[in-house]
Amino acid sequence: MNSINKDKVGFFESLFQKPRKRTILLIAIFAFAFVVIFAINGYYSAFKIISYLPENISNSPSNKSGSSQIEIKGFGYILGVDPDGSVIIKSMKREVIMSDLRYYAEYEGENGNWGLKNVFVQQTNDSTITIKGVSPDRAVVNIALVTHKFLPKLDVRVNTQYIVSTVVNREALVAAFNAPVAEVYLKNRKIDKQDFEDEYWLNKEGVRFGTDDRSALIYHTPDISSLQLETTKKLLFVNLDFYLDHPFAHMPYLEKGNGKIEDGGDLIDQSKSNYSKGSERNNSFSVNFGNLPTFTPRLMSVPFGNQAGYIVTEHADGGNIQTQRAVYFGSEDILKASDAVGGFVGHKIPTTKSVFYMDSASRSGTAIFGKQNDSSLLNFLDQIYATGLYDLCLHTPENLSSNRKVLEESISFMKYRYNAETWIDHGFFGGLKNRECLIADGLDTNSIYYAADLWKKYNTQYFWSPAVEFIEESTRISLTSKIKKFKFYDAYVSFWKHYLCPRDLKEMSPIEALNELSRRFSVQNELNSLKPHTGDSHPTPLYWQNPTRTNNFYSWATDYSQTYNDLSPKIVKRELVQLTNLVNDWGVFISHGYYVRKEPSNLLTKDQNDKWLINPYFDEILGLIAQKRDKGELYTTTVRELLDYWTELEKISFDYLPNGEVSITNHNNMPINGLSIAVRAKNVKINGKALTIKKVGDDTIIWFDIKGNETVNLNVIQ
Repeated sequence: MNSINKDKVGFFESLFQKPRKRTILLIAIFAFAFVVIFAINGYYSAFKIISYLPENISNSPSNKSGSSQIEIKGFGYILGVDPDGSVIIKSMKREVIMSDLRYYAEYEGENGNWGLKNVFVQQTNDSTITIKGVSPDRAVVNIALVTHKFLPKLDVRVNTQYIVSTVVNREALVAAFNAPVAEVYLKNRKIDKQDFEDEYWLNKEGVRFGTDDRSALIYHTPDISSLQLETTKKLLFVNLDFYLDHPFAHMPYLEKGNGKIEDGGDLIDQSKSNYSKGSERNNSFSVNFGNLPTFTPRLMSVPFGNQAGYIVTEHADGGNIQTQRAVYFGSEDILKASDAVGGFVGHKIPTTKSVFYMDSASRSGTAIFGKQNDSSLLNFLDQIYATGLYDLCLHTPENLSSNRKVLEESISFMKYRYNAETWIDHGFFGGLKNRECLIADGLDTNSIYYAADLWKKYNTQYFWSPAVEFIEESTRISLTSKIKKFKFYDAYVSFWKHYLCPRDLKEMSPIEALNELSRRFSVQNELNSLKPHTGDSHPTPLYWQNPTRTNNFYSWATDYSQTYNDLSPKIVKRELVQLTNLVNDWGVFISHGYYVRKEPSNLLTKDQNDKWLINPYFDEILGLIAQKRDKGELYTTTVRELLDYWTELEKISFDYLPNGEVSITNHNNMPINGLSIAVRAKNVKINGKALTIKKVGDDTIIWFDIKGNETVNLNVIQ
């Protein structure tokens, strides 16, 4: 009986255990499948780009040409404008190239508006059609379309006159093309010819549509805000004013100085232009149609044939004469620039170096003029300035707000001694100190700290902008907060997007993406101010003028405060990878660093005699930058020199000639040395010019000197 009972018990136990095992197995399979689906879906969801185009883009009107259309025959194309202001461009065979050109406006607190009201169209002469209308209750818009007899281009000139005070999100002309996208000229000066992204922010570069006589080309548009391309719909947004193109942040006065440094405190985003009643804005650009040269020369971001640029900008906080010499010469014991054994001077790496004019801390080398009447910093600055490598500027005059006398004295001193054209704000966090800053009261004519008139008087024109860092931080998606809210899927997708852009994901297999993710995970910030990891749609201006906020002064961007934690051979190797990527991506990096700060600092170390030395690993990193420079890959320069070059490029123009050549004109009164151009061709020639040439992938990069007001013709040799 006992054996029979045991058999029964064993039978029933096995009977119940099998379903339980099956259930556990099924749960395990289901859980595994869920994790796999979760991972795959999240991975592929990260392929989707973030759009910066209007949400109502699908509502854009289409052109319907009528019998009352005004027509002008240009060189190689036909321009037509309907009474409602819609524009159409046809080939000489009357095939549609561009089906529409419409006005779009989006104002603060309002939805976007397509088209103009009360439109009046007229042909003013044998080459020009004008369109006049009202952007809903805000501005009178005049658009002139100008054809040419011997060039295949259409000039578009837009005058906007504001009839009420207006805050602008975006004002644009939107061109709809019938011809397919052929080439996209990216913000880093490379070309996309296939596998196009869904959306691009092109800065002021361009795009080509179609081929042969049914083609269109827009390239190099310095007199607009930016270009954006919606590839699938073949829509080109010619932004006349787009707030993401010109960031600006304002720090209001706070009596108790209670702004929070770590998160930007009480900075206010004032990127959007605020036009007063009666003000106006002028924009212009050109579009070329018909049989065009098969190649498009592209202006490189940096001169002399380099692919990429590296600009060191130094904030003066916390330095003294010992740390200055250690970081620039290699050791605090080295007193002469000519004896430098390392550091910035030893490796001949330029910096935009800010300094204080007056010292409130009574430490040697803290400011040019201190309470101790110490001239050590002035002697140091004179030495490095004499090398011709360094852009010396004010980090505001002192640690406190400066009165008018000190402000003018310091700006004048820096101008006449060091030809300073640059300025780096300091101490504005908190809202109490350094009210003369650009982002504080420096632009306020009603403030006792008004400084703009002195900046203009002494030609200070290039200003560091903290706006990009502030806006980036304030809009950053926190993975931790998503997880805390149990939004695990969103957190997972955001995690992928933080380290790999849609282009990266499309070009890599999942295994390659995982390997790249593991490499980038330890890298907190990208060594490229164009931010390729954020994708091609992301607006990343490197410099700009805010149309209404900054008094025509230029701003330049930095993305984060550059720090080096726990310097080691591993960090040096990681930096080499980043520098290589910077070159390969044709990027530009503008640093924001505190290189001479005494405490805390990983860039400095002490010897056995308690003397400051440059950290050997940081010195090795400077050596890597110098190696890339010496190979002709990486242009090391200063803010002043690079922005001088960029503003000179704004006065370069291209004309596409019927014989297949491209005419290049320098409209500056001064020459441009090392003008650098990339062409997707094997052999390039400019008559009368000695070219320096190098091959980079499928591109030929040339550079040459062009005189003021000189025109040269570029030709591809087959």
